[in-house]
Amino acid sequence: MNKSITQANQNDKQISKSIKRFFTRFHISSALKASNAYKKKGIPVVEVFQYLFLLIFLTEVCI
Repeated sequence: MNKSITQANQNDKQISKSIKRFFTRFHISSALKASNAYKKKGIPVVEVFQYLFLLIFLTEVCI
């Protein structure tokens, strides 16, 4: 199945938006704080967690 780059990119953006809504709706950042998941500096731990979660659902991952 061939998809255009634009179509694949749009699908990836939609998945990313859905994941962000999920994290907001279910207060994942609060759960991470409650479980003492934190970083001293740099990118917030919730964003790292969102990115790792996103990788599971991406259709085409380049390694």
